[in-house]
Amino acid sequence: MNEKGKEISKQSLSAGEKQIYAIAMLWALAKTSGRNLPMIIDTPLGRLDREHRDNLMKYYFPHVSHQVIILSTDTEIDEQYVHQLKDNISEVYLLDYNESKGFTEVKTQYFELNNHSTQEKKIALHQA
Repeated sequence: MNEKGKEISKQSLSAGEKQIYAIAMLWALAKTSGRNLPMIIDTPLGRLDREHRDNLMKYYFPHVSHQVIILSTDTEIDEQYVHQLKDNISEVYLLDYNESKGFTEVKTQYFELNNHSTQEKKIALHQA
């Protein structure tokens, strides 16, 4: 419903609004299931403006599940967002295509974070 009480059709939503709608539906389904379900989200911020990105980073990703896997580009989850989420991150990976070698290299780092700096978090998580 819009502010005038008129129903809004899904077809009239922008791509970003459809993305937010889909995320909200998934979160609602996970919460109503009563089960601790992992979330895997692919390119979650690509179609969103800065305000909606900021809200997802602050209110959604840290709280949606006990385990969240985000597949993103470095322009979606940028250095600012990595810093904002660093207390909730246990592992990071960067898939870096090496054009001269013709294959993708897997690196255990993303901006300033690497898996070695998150070792304490992983140990605490395994002990819980």
